[in-house]
Amino acid sequence: MPGKGYATVGMKPAVTARLQEVTDKNYPGMFLPSTLIIMMNEVKRGYYSVEPHEIKLDLTGHYNTITIRSDVQEWLEENQEILREEYEEKYRAKCFTKFVSYFIINLLESKYDANKHAIHLREEDFKSLQKEYQKQKNNFQENISFERFVDGYVNGLFGKIKAAREILTI
Repeated sequence: MPGKGYATVGMKPAVTARLQEVTDKNYPGMFLPSTLIIMMNEVKRGYYSVEPHEIKLDLTGHYNTITIRSDVQEWLEENQEILREEYEEKYRAKCFTKFVSYFIINLLESKYDANKHAIHLREEDFKSLQKEYQKQKNNFQENISFERFVDGYVNGLFGKIKAAREILTI
């Protein structure tokens, strides 16, 4: 029985395995409940939203229980209230535990989708920007930091991408 501020939720082995996979890949060394906290916060901050996917889960086997923080439990319950009809129709998820199983897998799939559209930069990607910063440093009217220069440069790139998207959709 969890202590005050905690709750337990049942998960089928297939769901636990997928959650463990994501934890090992994205958050090495963390516990599954910590992964759920991080992902809940990412959704709340608007990094991505939980979209329904065409999935069919293997819900055989005994439920495993996982202890989660009560705020995660409340967030799952809020989402069940909001998505109840859609999940009943699409996944036949009438009980809370079945809802949580599908919701968590949709959460994971939505995170994968969001990562496909993310720009991943390494330190060496900034070497050319450092050279450009050194070249243009003398042209600046005021002394600006490298970070501010990069922000302006990246914002300029996003502006060009937005303009190209608008031109291509005409």
